[in-house]
Amino acid sequence: MEFFLAVMVFVLGMCIGSFINMAVWRVAYREKLFRATTRVAHTVGAGLMPARSFCDFCGKQLSWYDNIPVFSWLFYRGKSRCCGKKLPLLYPIIELLTGILFVLNFYYSSTYLLLFLSFFILGLLIFEAAFDFKYMVIPDRSAYALIGLAAIRWLILGAKIEYLYTALLSALFIFILHKIKIKGQQAMGDGDIFLAFFMGLFLGFPGIILAFYLAFIVGAVVGIILIMKKKVKKLSPIPFGPFLILGTGVAFFWGEEIMKIIKF
Repeated sequence: MEFFLAVMVFVLGMCIGSFINMAVWRVAYREKLFRATTRVAHTVGAGLMPARSFCDFCGKQLSWYDNIPVFSWLFYRGKSRCCGKKLPLLYPIIELLTGILFVLNFYYSSTYLLLFLSFFILGLLIFEAAFDFKYMVIPDRSAYALIGLAAIRWLILGAKIEYLYTALLSALFIFILHKIKIKGQQAMGDGDIFLAFFMGLFLGFPGIILAFYLAFIVGAVVGIILIMKKKVKKLSPIPFGPFLILGTGVAFFWGEEIMKIIKF
């Protein structure tokens, strides 16, 4: 029975991942998530488009079998069925990642209330990571929603004041980095400050230390690799939100075990 539920959660997660892919595009173009839109991406002129999913390139409304998470991307070999344009590899990655994280959450959550609350939090974190990766900005509304959900979880778990202190100090730390400029460029974005506040309230101490440590280490390694491969220049801006979110995920699921290993 537990295995069957895990499979259902995995499928649910992939479906949510598919929705996240759509949401990233629509939010970027300031369109409504559940209403007809007047804009079409990339190659098509303006016109009233359906509320349902449509092709990124030609604007044609997609059928249900075009939207099966991961499978449709594989079946059509990473191309749009209607116009043959190449679709981003990010689409199936987000769908798979969301499914995997939902299953992990299913096994790690102690109560159904925390389970469903964490589903919303994980979905928003994946949305922010994908959005920051593509557009190098974190939408304010998703950041506020994360803080609100973290506050609800904080209250459910007993509203320990230490978590609030951790949130404030985490936001202050990123705010200070935000004010640092390297040849006129800010080291951190505004959205990272809100994300740091969420992380502190969500993880507490010492989880936030592990999350920050992983974010900065992985971010530095990835940055060095990109510079060595000449994908970016030394001072080219790199979105840091995905690394903060990666650190948050690792600290959330395995933080206690890692802290025991390193005897923190």
